[in-house]
Amino acid sequence: MTSVRPNPVKETLDAGGTIFSSSVRLTDPGLCEILGHAGFDFVLLDGEHGAMDPSSIDRLVQGCFAGETVPIVRVLRNNDAEAVMHALDLGVQGVLIPHCRTVEDAQALRTAALYSPEGNRGFGPARGMKWGRVASADYFRDINDTVALLALVEDIEGVENIESIAAAGLLDVLWVGTGDLAMAYGHPGERDHPEVKAAADRILAACLEHNVAAGFPARSAEEAAWAVAQGYRAIGYAGAETYVMKQSRAFLDAVGR
Repeated sequence: MTSVRPNPVKETLDAGGTIFSSSVRLTDPGLCEILGHAGFDFVLLDGEHGAMDPSSIDRLVQGCFAGETVPIVRVLRNNDAEAVMHALDLGVQGVLIPHCRTVEDAQALRTAALYSPEGNRGFGPARGMKWGRVASADYFRDINDTVALLALVEDIEGVENIESIAAAGLLDVLWVGTGDLAMAYGHPGERDHPEVKAAADRILAACLEHNVAAGFPARSAEEAAWAVAQGYRAIGYAGAETYVMKQSRAFLDAVGR
C-alpha cells in the first residue's frame, strides 16, 4: 500500500480504464467538492484560463479532497517548471500542459513533475508528505507513481508530431484540443470542421497504436458515449460554471424571463 495519497486516475488509466472529468475556472473550493461528490474522477483546475493563483489552487485542492476526487491543474504558465513544481507541492495529483507540440515539450513536463532519477523536480513538499507524517524514504519511493501527466495537443505542429510524441511514452494522456485546433486551422468555433476531425482522428490513432490514453472534450452524454466507443479513455465535460448558467437559463426560459 502506498504511503502517500493514492491517485485513482493513474490507477484507472494504468489498468486500461476510462476516466471522466469536469473543470473549474472560478476559485470556490465548494465547486470542486460538488463535482467530486457528483462522481467525476478528477477536476481540472484551469489555471490557464481561470482566475487562479497558488493560494486559490491550495484551497481548490482541499475542495477536491473533500469531494473525494483527484485535483489536476492546467498550469498557469505553459510548461513552466516552477509552476509545475509549485502546483504539485500544493497537493495536486496531476498536471496538464497546453500546447504540447513536440517530444521535447512532453519531456519538459515529465522532468519538472517527477523526482530524480526520472525527472528533476525540486524538493519542497508539504501536503504530499501529509505534513511530515510520511517519511522521506517512503515518499520518494511512492510519489512519482502517483503523478498523472497530461498534455493538450491543440496546434498543427503538435498534430504533425503526434506519432513521435505518443511513441515516446512520456505522458499518461494526450488530449485533443478541439477549440484551439479549430483556431489553428482557420475555422474559429468550428470544432466539427473536417480538418479538426481529421486532426482528432490522427491523434487518437497514434495514442491507440502506442497505448497512450487519448482525451476528448465532450459536449453531451451522447458525444461522450461516441468518444468512448472510438477508443478515447479520458473524457472531459464542460465546467461547473457552465452547468450553473445552463440550468439557470433553462429555468428562467421556462418561466418566461
